[in-house]
Amino acid sequence: MNRRQQSAGRWLTAAAAAGALALTSACSPPSAKNSTGSADDGGPIKLTFWTNLTVKTQADVIRQQAESCVAKQQDVTVAFEAVPFDSMYPKMVTAFRAGNGPDVMNTIEGGVAAAQAGDYIVPVDDVVDEHGRDDFVASFLHAVGKDGKTWAVPDWALHQEVYYRKDLFAAKGIAIPTTWQELLAAAKQLDDPAGGVRGFTVPMASALVAPQMYYQFLYANGVHTFDPKTGEYALDRDKAKAVQATQFMIDLYKAASPPESRTWTWTDFRTAFVQGKAAMTLDFGAVVGMANEQNPSMLDKMSVFQLPGPAAGVKPQGSIGGGYFFMVGKSNDRRQKAAKALVTCMMAADLSAARVNTRPVFALPATNSAAASAVFTGNPTVQKFSAEIQTIRDKSLPEWYRYGMEAGLNQLAGQIEATTFVGDNLQAAAAGSITAEKAFDNINTEMKRLAKVN
Repeated sequence: MNRRQQSAGRWLTAAAAAGALALTSACSPPSAKNSTGSADDGGPIKLTFWTNLTVKTQADVIRQQAESCVAKQQDVTVAFEAVPFDSMYPKMVTAFRAGNGPDVMNTIEGGVAAAQAGDYIVPVDDVVDEHGRDDFVASFLHAVGKDGKTWAVPDWALHQEVYYRKDLFAAKGIAIPTTWQELLAAAKQLDDPAGGVRGFTVPMASALVAPQMYYQFLYANGVHTFDPKTGEYALDRDKAKAVQATQFMIDLYKAASPPESRTWTWTDFRTAFVQGKAAMTLDFGAVVGMANEQNPSMLDKMSVFQLPGPAAGVKPQGSIGGGYFFMVGKSNDRRQKAAKALVTCMMAADLSAARVNTRPVFALPATNSAAASAVFTGNPTVQKFSAEIQTIRDKSLPEWYRYGMEAGLNQLAGQIEATTFVGDNLQAAAAGSITAEKAFDNINTEMKRLAKVN
C-alpha cells in the first residue's frame, strides 16, 4: 500500500471517528480542565503543537517554523507532534477531556468542526484581524465560521478542477468546454479505448472518492446540502437540478470512462491520467506531484479548467474544496495568548508559502500575501503551472464548499465521509441497477436522516 492509499484510509477512519464524536459530544461534556490540566501558575509555558502533516518533508517544515516562532516569545517553548489521521480524532478528544489537549493544532476543516462541537477550542477572530482579514480568501473564513465567530485560521487551500491533456485537445482541435454538453462531446471525441486512452475518468469508490466527484457536479449546478447563506437544508430544494447533475455524471461515466472506474480510488484514476491513459479527470492537483515522480514528461502536457456550468451563459456556482487550518485549544488566558501569538507568527507570508511549497499546486496559499510572496512564486513547479494556479485562484478558491459545511462548520461532512451511501447509490446507477433519479432520492433520504431534517 503506497502513501496515497494509506492517506485515503486515514481519511475514512478519521471521518468515522468524527461521526462518533458527534454523538459523544452531545451527551458528554468536555473536561473542565485547561489544556495543561492545571491553573496558570505564572511560570514558563510549554505549548503543545499538533499537525496532521505526517510526511517528513511537510512535518519538518512546520515544526521548524513553530520552533522559530515560539523562540520570539519570552519563557515560551513548544512540543511538536505529527498526529496521523487514523488516530487524530480519538487522540484529540481523549487529550482534551483529560485536560492536556493541543494548544495549537494544524488540521482539516472536519477536525475544526469536531473540536468546536466539543467546546475544545476558542474563536480566533483576533488573530485573523491582527493578520488582516482582507488578506484571506474569504471562502476559507466562511468554512470555519459558526455562530458569528471564526474558529480557525486558514493555512492552505485544497481545490478541485478538470485536469486535461493539452496535446490531445490540440490534436483534435477541441476548445475548452463551456457547457456540460460540450464537455460530454469532448470526452466522446477524445475517447479511444482501442488506443488505450479514455475520454474522462469518473471514479466512484464508495469511500470518499464518489462524494467528492459527485458534489463537484452538484455545486456547478447550484445544488448545496445547506444553503450557504441561511443554513437551511437545500439538497432537494430544486430536485430537477440535483437529478440533472446526477444524470450527467452517469452519462459521462458511460460515454468515456472505463467500466471498472466505478470502484476506482484516488490512486487508480490519478495513475491513469499520469500514465497517459486518460484525457481528462477531476482532481485536487495531486496528479502534478505524481507526474513529477512517475512520468515527468506529462507535466508539459497537462493543464486545468473549471468544470463548466450546465448550459451556455450559466457559470458554475461553486466547486468542492477544503484546506488546512490552525485552531487554538481552550486553556487559560496566558496560554491562549501565547498560542495565538505563535499562529500569528506562522501566518507571515513567506512562512505560509514555504508550507504550501512542500506540496506545490496540490496546496495553494489561503492568503493573498503568501500567493504574492517570492518564496511561493519562485518555486519551479509553481512557475511551471503559474497560469493554472491563476485560474484556480480566480475561479475555484473564491467559491468552494465542503459537503455539509456550505453554511459553515458542521459535523455532517465527517458523517458523509464515514459512510458509503453516496458511492453505493452512484455505483448502482452507473451499473444500470437504478435510475439517476432513484440514486438521488436514496442519497437525499439518508442525508436528511444524518442531518436530522424532517
